Amino acid sequence: MGVLHAFQLSLSLPKKEAVFQLNRVKTKDFLLYIVFLLLPVSLPNGVGLVRNSVSGGKFAKEFLIILFAYPSSVILLGMATVSLLAATGLAIRKLARRKLVYQLLWKMSVYALTYPVLLISVFNLFGITHWLLNLLALVIFLVIFTGMILAYPKVRQPAAKR
Repeated sequence: MGVLHAFQLSLSLPKKEAVFQLNRVKTKDFLLYIVFLLLPVSLPNGVGLVRNSVSGGKFAKEFLIILFAYPSSVILLGMATVSLLAATGLAIRKLARRKLVYQLLWKMSVYALTYPVLLISVFNLFGITHWLLNLLALVIFLVIFTGMILAYPKVRQPAAKR
C-alpha cells in the first residue's frame, strides 16, 4: 500500500473500511504522505520566495534559507499543527467514550486533513484568502475526524458486581 493508495483511501473518509485500512499503512508511506500533504500548501509560498529573491538579485545569498530552512520550518510547523489537532481528538475520544491512543489519533488526524488541505490549496492558487475559509477547513476536518473516531467501538463498561 503506497502513498497514492493512502491518498485514495483518505478521500473516502470517514467510511469505516477506509479508516481501518489506513491504520495498516506502513510508517514509511505515512511519513511520505505527510510531506506530500504539506507540499501543495507550501509550494506557492516557496515559489514566491524564489521569485522575490531572484528579482531582488539576492538569490545567491538566500539560497540556503529558501531551499533548506523554509521546507524544514514548514514540516516542523505542520507536525506541530497535527499534534495540536490530535490533542483535540483526545477530547472527542473522551466525549464519545472510544478507546484510542494518541499515536493513532495523530495518524488519523493527518489523513483527516486531506480535504481541508486540498481546499485551502485550491483557494490559495487563485489568490483567495479569508478567515472564513480557514474556519470552513477546520469544520470539515472536525467532521471527518469525528467520523473516524466514531468508527471505533465504544469502551466496554465493566459488569456490575452483585
